[in-house]
Parts: sequence; structure tokens; C-alpha cells
Amino acid sequence: MKIDPYWRLAIWFIIMLYLLFMPANQLPSKPFLQIPNFDKIVHFGMFFILCMLSFRPVKQFTPNFYFWTPLLTLVAAIVLETIQQKISPSRHSDVYDLWANAAGLSFATFFYALFVNKKWLERFF
Repeated sequence: MKIDPYWRLAIWFIIMLYLLFMPANQLPSKPFLQIPNFDKIVHFGMFFILCMLSFRPVKQFTPNFYFWTPLLTLVAAIVLETIQQKISPSRHSDVYDLWANAAGLSFATFFYALFVNKKWLERFF
């Protein structure tokens, strides 16, 4: 078993944990871009990348990786949203964040299925 597909996933997961559990007072007071619900776009992107990076490691363990990868990342999304509220007094769980997480991993599954045999994708994921 090679460690290569795991290091990208591990680094991304650590970055996600930092972003999700950062105290609210350290978040920018003015949004980076003046886009309504920009935080939902961030949640979508974080879980899109998490799911994309999870396909290759999960694929090594099961032929049903199109089922298990989205399921595992959805479980991670639910657990992280729940923990976010429990351990950080300044942060809260939001059902809309969870929907954005689920949309990101759903789109990642669709994207991966479309481009799974493309050589350029294999270099990144």
C-alpha cells in the first residue's frame, strides 16, 4: 500500500479542521468577496476537495468506492458540523452549511465519475 494518495488527503483535512474550528473572532469581519452566503461557497469547496482527494485512497480498499467515498465524506461533514458547535463557543452548526457540504461532495462524485479516466485528473487526485 502506497502512502502517496494519503498525504494530500491528510494535509487537506488538517487545513479543513483549522478553518472549521477557527474562533469566530479570527474570521474576517468583512467578507473576502461581497457575495451573499460566501461561507456556503467555502463549505462547498472544502468538501468538494475532501471528496475528490478521498476517492483514490478509498478505491484501494473497495470496488464500491463510488458509494463509500461520498458516504464517508458525508459522515465527516455531519461529525465536523456537530463538533464545531460543541467545542467552540463562538461557532455554531448550521443546517445550510451541512447542505453546502453535501452539495460539494455530491458534485465531486459527479465530477470524478465524468473524468475518472482522464490522465490530467489522475495527477491531482
